[in-house]
Amino acid sequence: MKHRFLGVTEALAQSSSRVCFEDLPKEDIEKTKLVFLDSIGCALASHVVDRSRLAIELTKEFGGNPQATVIGSHRTSYGLASFANGELINALEYDSLGPLSAHVCPFVVPPCLAIAERVHASGKELILALALALEIGGRMTSSLAQLKVLKEEPPYYEDAQRFTYANAVFGGVAGACKLLKLDVKKTLNAFGIAGASTPVPAVMKWEETSGPAIMVKYNACSGWVAQLTTVAALLAEKGFTGDTTIMDGEWGFWKIVGSPFFNVDNLLGGLGKVWHIKEVHFKPYPTCGVNHGGIDGINRIMKENQIRPEEIEEIVVKADPLLQTPNRKITTIESFADMQFSNVYIFALAAYYGDRPSPAWLMPSIFSDPKVEALSKKVRVEVHPRTEELMTNKIKMGKLPVFWDTIVEIMAKGGRKFPIEISAPKGNPANPMTEIELMEKFRTNASYSMLPSSRIKDVIEVIKGLGGVDDVTQLTRLLVTT
Repeated sequence: MKHRFLGVTEALAQSSSRVCFEDLPKEDIEKTKLVFLDSIGCALASHVVDRSRLAIELTKEFGGNPQATVIGSHRTSYGLASFANGELINALEYDSLGPLSAHVCPFVVPPCLAIAERVHASGKELILALALALEIGGRMTSSLAQLKVLKEEPPYYEDAQRFTYANAVFGGVAGACKLLKLDVKKTLNAFGIAGASTPVPAVMKWEETSGPAIMVKYNACSGWVAQLTTVAALLAEKGFTGDTTIMDGEWGFWKIVGSPFFNVDNLLGGLGKVWHIKEVHFKPYPTCGVNHGGIDGINRIMKENQIRPEEIEEIVVKADPLLQTPNRKITTIESFADMQFSNVYIFALAAYYGDRPSPAWLMPSIFSDPKVEALSKKVRVEVHPRTEELMTNKIKMGKLPVFWDTIVEIMAKGGRKFPIEISAPKGNPANPMTEIELMEKFRTNASYSMLPSSRIKDVIEVIKGLGGVDDVTQLTRLLVTT
């Protein structure tokens, strides 16, 4: 009996090879440029934390031909530049979410940038590669088990024990192969090389591990995956062969990574005609997106009622059960990695700096401040009282049961109590950041790097006009500082 998943790998390669720049709607071209700009900004800002510094230090120790740019630093080999940039983009937990999954950018943007430098791609070619990489990366991740798996009986979902954002690797491969102008056969080989070498799905192990926190967020090292993607495409270009049926049959990639299903329609349906880039949403705060409702709520209550942090006696945040995982219950902060997912510190920090988000949130001078530590002890995080209703509504809409709705209550001196409910925090598709806000975020992020202010302005102008750029090195030479 012929298995229903036969031919999937070739169908993906065929579809991605046929896509051209003219297939991109104008609004999706503009959104792709904004995602790219935001990713570069996050990378520039990340130099303030050890994760980025160590990645750059290692690439310098390795050496390598000066072929591609490490954002805000030096030039090194294509593979090492992809590794470093994958780490940089994700280091602050400030990168955009989506499409169709949470984190896609740090896995797929770096290989596209490195290969674009290799082939001296035009701006249009880079835009197409990025759009394709983001689309396929999100589609592939959403076609397999994500954080939760839907069920037919109550409570209609369960936690996915085997999941990884590293499944986005196929998007990076598609984008890199597009830039290299590889034929279908070589693209198939690249898919096979990358797919057989993708890291194990270990997100749940990360979530179930309490502090001190590790730097390999989601147990899916973005730098390692970005480097793998680049190497796979370049090996295939030279004639190295891989499993050209990596996604096919009952033993395909879905079974390798332990997903209980493979939704091929999510991966291939309308590919090249239907684009989900417009669903990407940007982060106004350098923290996990699930925390943003709480930050917004605290910020609004304090601003509307003119409450000072020292007046607060208790902060209660009621939100998605995802905030109850052990890795988010850290109360002892020794590094930026501990700070990133510590609920109590994030919400204490919001009381002081919620209206001034910046990379500084993850610097010791901020998170080690005794006043932040003192307030963190007054923070309590609970499960939203309407969790099942909110989960069910998501399921009925055909979406994963992860929600942004958050209830915040602040108790202030004098017995005053201030409640608020947030259904769409800033950055959410229902409450998006404006282009002006994104430009300001980029300028703030870039100001924490070694780029001179005049060059920050030039980077913005080049990316805004990327469609008219003949050679992307016009951009990358602006991003080198050493």
